[in-house]
Amino acid sequence: MEIILHSKGENYIVLIDEEDFHKISKYTWSILYRSNSKYCQTSICINGKPKTIYLHRFLMGLDKGDKRIINHIDGNGLNNKKSNLEICDQKYNTQSINKKTRFGCIFIRKNRPKKYQASVKINKKLYQKYFYTYAEAETYLDTLKEIAIAETLPFTN
Repeated sequence: MEIILHSKGENYIVLIDEEDFHKISKYTWSILYRSNSKYCQTSICINGKPKTIYLHRFLMGLDKGDKRIINHIDGNGLNNKKSNLEICDQKYNTQSINKKTRFGCIFIRKNRPKKYQASVKINKKLYQKYFYTYAEAETYLDTLKEIAIAETLPFTN
């Protein structure tokens, strides 16, 4: 199910499971911009004091003081379907973020025969190579991603 929220002159689509709509419809939700991501939040009065609650934590039943983390599997903080959310610890979440959102870049270099530069850091070592086509650069990054995943410590729960 899609919910449209308006913030800073833009409309944002928040995804939830249909069975959760009745739970969240009691509250007014807004968009939070944090760490290059967007999340959904609301304010709830608990014992007479306002508390900020994040939609993903609310849907997964984590209280304010719970130290566990909710990982958005696809990296989209506005996709709050339960199939996209998992409870984890900080280490797992950080490893997951690195694999999803911070792996490699392809730069376009103007007026050069090898126009595409693929660049990535794995364990503090920089790998970069130049290509004639964007597809070649993507294939190179995919190969390096497999190497990086193999070198990364296994996730912990």
